[in-house]
Formats: sequence, structure tokens, C-alpha cells
Amino acid sequence: MNAIELTVEKVVYGGDGLARLPEQDGRRQVVFLPRTLPGERVLAEVSPPRVLKILEPSPDRVEPGCEYFGRCGGCQLQHASYDAQVAIKRAVLVETLRRTGGVTWTEPISVHTGEPWGYRNRIRLHRAGTHWGFFELGSHRVLPVSHCPIADPELSAAIAELTGEEDGAEIELTAEKFAGGGFEFQVSDGAFFQVNRYLGSELVEVVTGGVEGGAAVDLFSGVGLFALPLARRFGSVTAVESASVAVRDLRVNARAFANIEVVAGSALRFAQREQVAPDLVVADPPRAGLGKELVAALASMAPRRLHIVSCDPATLGRDLKPLLAAGYAIEEVHLFDLFPQTYHLETVVKLQRND
Repeated sequence: MNAIELTVEKVVYGGDGLARLPEQDGRRQVVFLPRTLPGERVLAEVSPPRVLKILEPSPDRVEPGCEYFGRCGGCQLQHASYDAQVAIKRAVLVETLRRTGGVTWTEPISVHTGEPWGYRNRIRLHRAGTHWGFFELGSHRVLPVSHCPIADPELSAAIAELTGEEDGAEIELTAEKFAGGGFEFQVSDGAFFQVNRYLGSELVEVVTGGVEGGAAVDLFSGVGLFALPLARRFGSVTAVESASVAVRDLRVNARAFANIEVVAGSALRFAQREQVAPDLVVADPPRAGLGKELVAALASMAPRRLHIVSCDPATLGRDLKPLLAAGYAIEEVHLFDLFPQTYHLETVVKLQRND
């Protein structure tokens, strides 16, 4: 197909703009166009999707803040103003929850934002000959870089100091300290920890604050980001983690708290055998979400409150649907922009069981 003029309707999860081709046989085929914004009129090729020219730019379009944008696979939204990025993510969250979970949330969504640049407290680079860099967009080819504007400035500066003589095919640069919620954490290479150095404490307060009681469970506990603050609010905390490297860090980080029990094992197995309903369950699963079996086990466990931390709105919607059917109601929805300049977003949903 030759070049065609299209109007972008919206930006979808993944960062591409959605446009529709002229009607044919009663249907309008959808095409996804990278680095476009809602309302823009563009000249594009459809197969493969490629924007040739922005005919009418959005007022939210800005000059990207990184010379590697468009080639590096790390960022997708640097061409949008920060306010526009946040608005896009909110719209994506609302639509995705409705589409994948049938969740129509009409109450306010609390949006939490921080500095849009220099926020990452760890970055992983890959070897490119005698240089280091990130994977190129849509490939595993390495794009050599000398800096990264979304990384902590000290980490960004350290990229240029790498000589290419370091051991291994990849290297991780990390901040000197990992902190959140008033605690400092030991975080070994390979252990998960939230990367945004500005919003960590705010995330902890939203997830663990405003509730206290006798017993809490922290599923997918990692190194203890939520377990330690929970230990100040609950009589006992059970922190469940399956990754051995994270369990080691968790035991070190929790050693000052006699009321934290560390369980090395899967969240599913723990939930399936737990017989006593805790006052609160915090669950921070990986991108795949809780999954059907764990959702069923949580519904049977029947905690009074359930706080879900999700990095994927599609799996979040899928998990919420059966929980709502099992008698839980959504109290609050929070959107944390932990990953500015990218399409990624973090959501906290607080649920309470309807007795």
C-alpha cells in the first residue's frame, strides 16, 4: 500500500498510536504507529507501519530529551510532554481494566508522579565490542551509548567510564543505596527492587499505610520493601518469596524485626495451604499477574483487605474480575508513574471484602 494520510485516535499500551484505515467491506482495519500522539494527522505507510511525516502535530509533542530515542528500545514516549504522558497512561489504565476485567471505575484515580528524568537507580547494559549499550528498538542488537538521561546522573556518567574490558556480556550499574519507606535495603544483583528513586517511599506509604491489625501477609515480598513497614503496623507479618537471591536479602533486611516470618517458597503454595484469614494481604506479582489459581486461593483465604501492586494493567484487569465476583470491592485505585518516558505504569488497587 502506498503512503496514506491517517489520524491518530489514541495511544495504546505499548506506546504506539492507534489509527484506522479507510472503511473497506464494512470494516476499518487498525494500524499502530510508533511515536505518534492522539489527534495527530500523519502521512504513513501501513506495511510495515511507518510514519513518513507528521502533517499536523499535537500541541503535546516535544523534542525528545535523548539523542538515542527512536533507536534505543528503552523509551517510547519522549516525544510527548510529561503531562501528556501521564494522561495517556491514565487513559490506558481505565480502558484496559474495562476491556480485560470488565472493571468500570468511575471514581477518581490518584496519580503519583515524580521527576521525569534521572530517576532509575539501576540500569543493565550489554557489551557491544569494546563499548556498552542497550538493545536497539525491536531487536537484540546492542546500541552503544555514552549516557542515559532517565538514569540517576551518577549512573549515567558511569557509562562513559566503562572501558569495554569488564568481564561478562552484560553489566549492571546500581545506586549505592536502595531505600524506601524510611528503610535502607540490601539488594543483591538479580534481586528485584523498584527502580524509581523518587517515588519508592510514596509507593510504600500507599500500599502499607492507613491500615493496621493482627496479621499481614506480603506475597512476592522481594527483599522486603513492604514487609518491613508492615511490621510496624501489624502484630505479625509473613513475607513470602520464591527467588533465592531475594530471600537471602530479605532475611538480612528483616533481621531486626522479630515479628516477620520469612517463607521461602511460591505464593501459590502458601496461599493454598493457609487456613487463617489475615487482616491484610499485599501482593506484588511479576508482569504475569496473580493468575487464576492464586486468585482462587486468595478468595478462599478471604483476607479482610487485599492490596495489589501491578506493573501490567491487562493482567491486573484479568485478576480483578474473579476477585470482584468473589465478594471484594475496590476502594482505591492509584497510578504510579514509576517509569517516565516509557509506556510502563504501576497500579495499586486496594480491595476490601464485603462481609
